[in-house]
Amino acid sequence: MTDETVEAVETALGRFALERPAARRLLLGVSGGPDSLALLLAAAALPLDVSVATVDHGLRAEAAGEARFVAAVCRDLGLPHRTLVWRPSETPWGNLMAAAREARYGLLGTEAIRTGADAILVAHHADDQIETHLLARERGALGAALAGMRAWRDLEPGLVLIRPFLDLSKRALVEAVARAGLSPVEDPTNADMHYRRARVRAELAGDRHQAAELRAAIARAAGLRTAEDAVTTAAIRRAGGEGRLRVDDVGVVVFEPAPGDEALWPRILTAAGGALHPPERAAVERLREALVRGGRAATLSGSRVEPAGGRLTVRREYGRIGPPSVEVANDGRILFDRRFTISGSWEAGAVRLEPLGRLGLGGPAIRTLPVGLDREGRVCAVHPRLAQRFPHVPLLEPRPCVAWRITADLPGGTGDRLTAEPQNAANPAKAVGKDLAATYLR
Repeated sequence: MTDETVEAVETALGRFALERPAARRLLLGVSGGPDSLALLLAAAALPLDVSVATVDHGLRAEAAGEARFVAAVCRDLGLPHRTLVWRPSETPWGNLMAAAREARYGLLGTEAIRTGADAILVAHHADDQIETHLLARERGALGAALAGMRAWRDLEPGLVLIRPFLDLSKRALVEAVARAGLSPVEDPTNADMHYRRARVRAELAGDRHQAAELRAAIARAAGLRTAEDAVTTAAIRRAGGEGRLRVDDVGVVVFEPAPGDEALWPRILTAAGGALHPPERAAVERLREALVRGGRAATLSGSRVEPAGGRLTVRREYGRIGPPSVEVANDGRILFDRRFTISGSWEAGAVRLEPLGRLGLGGPAIRTLPVGLDREGRVCAVHPRLAQRFPHVPLLEPRPCVAWRITADLPGGTGDRLTAEPQNAANPAKAVGKDLAATYLR
């Protein structure tokens, strides 16, 4: 494998270790295409603890054979490999590619936990970065929002995604694989003009001058994002250290805003509401202005914001149908509503998790909490906060994600992991950021 790709992997892991604890065990996402094969070969050339996974989305007949090809390459390299098959519980609607992408990272995340990996490596490259930048620009993004993909980002508590090849062109990766004597698979959807990304890719082909200009624009936007991250990190440390930002064991945020806290609002709303994406800045500003004018409770991004004497309580809004149900996985680990990772005694018979409110039970404080239901729809496991209501029912083992999501992707985890330890029902919430040296809630 070329020194260029090997050096890129080494550099990416080294840079990540400057921000967070070094990744000890890696999971590579490898499809069999030239980009991911280059990643596989580069990682195999280094003294790393590596396993490999291929996701078969079930969308093309060739996918199973491509996964077998990757498995064969891994056998030759002496690396463990596993094929992960996506079987959606229902036919995805809307953006199929987005649904497949979310499923892919979900499957890779589950496999990472199974193998003990703390980092997933994928082969996004400089050409992908340019496409991402242009698509964001088409959507009207400005400033830091044009920075493209991060070199690393938090996926879920205890797991990060690292992209070592963002500074390498696709051509460099294709040439590296060719020199290794491998024939990569080609996914025809990458050239399907039905998808806007494929059309952008075709428009850019061969225009090196435009590519150089776009890389410079991405670098400028990345500088803005780095500056914004620093401001946000400082605001979280300040609010947490002053006791103005607290998160309890059911993911309720208590926030006393002050000047300079503007960057916290989107993160708090996204995390408390279990949202996939942050709200638009204009929507956040309208919410803040309404609260300043003495408005009552308001909702945004799945969160319900309740003001009282300069203090805001931000909790998950139940809405019309509540948080989505989740099928129970055999590995015993589930992400519920992006607010809890849950393990439990699934032998108790739970086949899915539902919010308590779907049973017609609970007030605003608890109706969004998860309960496990068996095949007959009976409650067979509950969140610990519901133990008194269900005294003889086994307890789930939830790990709150809300405080973690507030600081996701920030340098150093805002000071070697800001603290918001799990509480039981009898204890008050602890302030985020009180102990900057302690283990942050993950």
